Amino acid sequence: MLSVDRLKSKKEISFVFDKGASVSSFPIKLFYVKNSDLSRSNVAFTVGKKNINLAVDRNKIKRRMREAFRLNCLADDFFSGHSLVFVYLAKKIICHDSITKSFIATLSKFNSKK
Repeated sequence: MLSVDRLKSKKEISFVFDKGASVSSFPIKLFYVKNSDLSRSNVAFTVGKKNINLAVDRNKIKRRMREAFRLNCLADDFFSGHSLVFVYLAKKIICHDSITKSFIATLSKFNSKK
């Protein structure tokens, strides 16, 4: 079973942004880097303050992204041994179905690059 932890360290997150590769399917962009420990994965979800001003709305989008990740990504071991940062790019709040479709498209792009 895959162990997924939250990616919290500012140093680790900036390492993923700087050294990692990326795939995107609007409005989700995924930055990822391979871990040395293959049994663990770290995940972070971010929404830019410049795009979505209100914290309530940013938190709502992050909840939707986490739920889409839980439903679509945790069942399979797609991301085993990777550190991941999901970034929300849109300037407006979109529905849960659109976020889920974007996650599925990002998954397929990630698998083709892997």
